[in-house]
Amino acid sequence: MRGRRQVPPLKGLATLECVVRHQSVTLAADELCVTHGAVSKQLAALAVWIGQPLFADNRRRMVPTPAALRLAEAVATGMRGIYDALDEVQGATVDADMHLQVFAPATLAMYWLIPRLPVLRRSGLKMKAEVRHTHTHENWQDQPFDLAILAGHRLPASYERTPVFRDRLGLVASPEVAADIASVDDLDGLALLESETRPGELDNWLGATGTSRARCGTVETFDHNYIAIEAALTGHGAVVAPLAVVGNHLARGSLVRILPESTIPGPEFNAVYDPRSTSAGPARAFAGWLRSLASQNVARTGPPRTATTGGAA
Repeated sequence: MRGRRQVPPLKGLATLECVVRHQSVTLAADELCVTHGAVSKQLAALAVWIGQPLFADNRRRMVPTPAALRLAEAVATGMRGIYDALDEVQGATVDADMHLQVFAPATLAMYWLIPRLPVLRRSGLKMKAEVRHTHTHENWQDQPFDLAILAGHRLPASYERTPVFRDRLGLVASPEVAADIASVDDLDGLALLESETRPGELDNWLGATGTSRARCGTVETFDHNYIAIEAALTGHGAVVAPLAVVGNHLARGSLVRILPESTIPGPEFNAVYDPRSTSAGPARAFAGWLRSLASQNVARTGPPRTATTGGAA
């Protein structure tokens, strides 16, 4: 009868796979949320346990030995199997009215995500999304969440990302403010609104139309983008806004696009989550639902006619 094999240092094997994948101790330490020294210690202990070196002597980069490559490949295969099994197990929880903690930028949460949650209840995904908003200056990784909708953030290598949609920016205002503006020449004296959290967007839009804020009227600055949009809704002036995000207001006519042929690229929103978390299965399902919902909006509004014209993403 064969004797029981000694259990290898599992943490060391996981560390090895991460270092081989990144070819860097520093990047592996970032993904594993440990120090550079802790990664080196795990690798040294694993090399002693195996009885042979794991990396060639190269000061510029981590060059794995054939033995290290074989072990890293086996660990990666095993982890994929574990993730697949977790998805199967967690798939049952998607139909169990699971509460999913979702956070998103405040403007996106207010104008795009929360108004669409009733559709989620009719979609067949029997989960409840608890939406919390975040502001630009806050560190999103400090907040507990199951899924985050982000734009322009650097993500840990271990996180999975599902693109939701890319928006475009255009100038919008209340119908009363926009009523007499039919060309760039009509921008003279127009009151403009902007936010500290979206620097440069107003000037970029004005530049794309061949004009500048000096030609327009007063410029009022607010702390956050959603406050500037609310000011536009009440007739204070015009604001450069993400068109898909404020799409409900455009559809209802409470906001009107000014010079609708003039748009500039906006943020790309991604749904991100940790595939190692217990909520990975429901988070993946929710991310797919968001992507599908956004693509349906694109199909209804139609793609831009040119690089600088068209509707919301």
